[in-house]
Amino acid sequence: MYKTSKTNLFLKPFFSLTPYNLHLTTNSGFTLIELILVAAVIGLLATIFVSTFPASQRRARDTIRRSDIKQYQTAMEVYANKNNGNYYTIGVGSPVAQCATLGLTNCPEDPKSPPTYLIRADSSQYTIWATFEQRNDSGNIQYFIACSTGRSGVCTTAPSGASCPAGCP
Repeated sequence: MYKTSKTNLFLKPFFSLTPYNLHLTTNSGFTLIELILVAAVIGLLATIFVSTFPASQRRARDTIRRSDIKQYQTAMEVYANKNNGNYYTIGVGSPVAQCATLGLTNCPEDPKSPPTYLIRADSSQYTIWATFEQRNDSGNIQYFIACSTGRSGVCTTAPSGASCPAGCP
């Protein structure tokens, strides 16, 4: 059996051919299999992220549209309060073109082209809506609608007049 003294332990070389250490201790790093597995996991996560990212962007833009329509609804109500209860008469058009008239200093615009904000108004009622990018589970186009009655919500029926569509929130 090989014996070492206490003083000899510190002077022992990095590698030796003793029964306690028969190999070089240079096994630092990753094996090829480990690197391939890590690359595969990163690729899988990237695929999942890329496939869900566009849907998240559409939902985010639809949330902006919802907020913008509510701002236009508030602007129409403020306009009516200043004008003896009469709403701004537009017929059918884009509320973006009416920002100065409605008293909006910062005009909300659709986050993606082409613009999807529309308003239909006469002096007694209005309907403002935006077309959502995200379709519902049945594949139908959705609209966010705000009406002069104070109602607002998502509907699959586009407004055809200044009054809120029947069956919509």
